Amino acid sequence: MRSRRRNTSVFSISALDLFAAALGAFILIVLVLFPYYQMGGTDVSMEELEEFVQKRRMAAATTQTEMAQIRAIRAEIRLLDKQYRTTEENMSKIQDTILEVQKQTAEIEIPDPPPIPRPVPVPDPIPEPPRSVGRGVEFSILGLATSKKKIAIVVDMSGSMRAHTDKVTDALNEIVSQMKPDNQFVILGYRGGPTIESFPQNGRMQSANSSMVADAQSYIASMPRRFGGGTPTQNALVRALNLKPEAVILLSDGAPDDGSAGTIVRNITNRNRGRAEIHTVAIGDYTQDKRLTLFLQELANRNRGDFVGRAR
Repeated sequence: MRSRRRNTSVFSISALDLFAAALGAFILIVLVLFPYYQMGGTDVSMEELEEFVQKRRMAAATTQTEMAQIRAIRAEIRLLDKQYRTTEENMSKIQDTILEVQKQTAEIEIPDPPPIPRPVPVPDPIPEPPRSVGRGVEFSILGLATSKKKIAIVVDMSGSMRAHTDKVTDALNEIVSQMKPDNQFVILGYRGGPTIESFPQNGRMQSANSSMVADAQSYIASMPRRFGGGTPTQNALVRALNLKPEAVILLSDGAPDDGSAGTIVRNITNRNRGRAEIHTVAIGDYTQDKRLTLFLQELANRNRGDFVGRAR
């Protein structure tokens, strides 16, 4: 009897199950460990990863800050827009008010002005008598009245006085001729430099006797030959006040050039302190020289004197 050949199988079903289970376990392990495999396969260290994360956080914080600023700017723009609209509304109301006022003003009737009355003619004032009559003074010269005994005559001898030679000499002779023996006088002539000359030559006051008056008239006739230069009026007035006169008579045709007119008036007034009368005489066409006229008027007014003009 032929015996049966038995077939031997190397792989059984149980072995296949075992291999299949092992393969499934391997696949599961690979799936679990795959992310770590990727991380481990790069050159990025943990410190670099932390630095990267920190940068991301800082960038996120910066973005949040900028967004906050943007929100604040938007809020401010909304506020400004609201204020602008409010201002626009107020302006519109003001314009409406102005239009209403203009409308009301246009409806007001303005009456015609009353007729201007014709001016009533005023009679010319009666001229006052000369001061010499009312005051009982010693004499009146050139319209200037004084009762003082000691008189200093200050004469402008600048170059412009050449045009008024006759007026100057006539005025001086009129003053000197009315001097009385109990009067004392001195003549001080001044011009640019300043140069001051005097009669008598010693520069002191002398009694007005007949001989003194005659010599003074001769001196007056010689003065025009020395006219020239500027007008240092302040210097001459100081020299005259140093002689302690009771009255000063200043003759000039031009404003002073050794200081402003206002300053000279203050300086001379402060130096004088009301002790001497200071009378002033404008020579020539003084009405055309406002500075001269105002200077002489103010100087006389502040020193108890009078101002007159000698145009002829």
